[in-house]
Amino acid sequence: MCRDGTVAVLWGDVAVAAGLDVSPTMRLAAVADVVPARGVVGRASAAWVHLGGPAPSRVDVLVPPRGRRTDPDPWRSSAEAPLPAEDVLTLGRTRVTTVQRTGLDVARWLPAPVAAVLLEGLCGLGFDPAAARARLEEAAGGRGLRQARELLGRL
Repeated sequence: MCRDGTVAVLWGDVAVAAGLDVSPTMRLAAVADVVPARGVVGRASAAWVHLGGPAPSRVDVLVPPRGRRTDPDPWRSSAEAPLPAEDVLTLGRTRVTTVQRTGLDVARWLPAPVAAVLLEGLCGLGFDPAAARARLEEAAGGRGLRQARELLGRL
């Protein structure tokens, strides 16, 4: 069906009718099986959920600190991160970081050229670079803060 153009692969083994307007809820549902209940889709994968575009090869899953990490899975990568309620959005039965939190994480954790492109797209969805930069000022030390400040300053 893929070769015939009847369906298009969304992620992994999940396909949708070709030409269908795919929503963030649909993209999140496509990866739901690799996201544990305590996990939240974040970073580059959250940017894909919000923006669309090429699907990630692995899903970035964030879990709260000092809890049990996710079991190893070839379809996901996991990291510990604080996940306050205001940074998390539930779509269907799965959670994803908000556009604002996603932009902040993208600025910190992705290579600068990739992050810059994604941040421009997230701005179209309501990402506020000034608010993100103010939030970075609250963070004392930490990986990726300098790059994030530079990227956000240029937006």
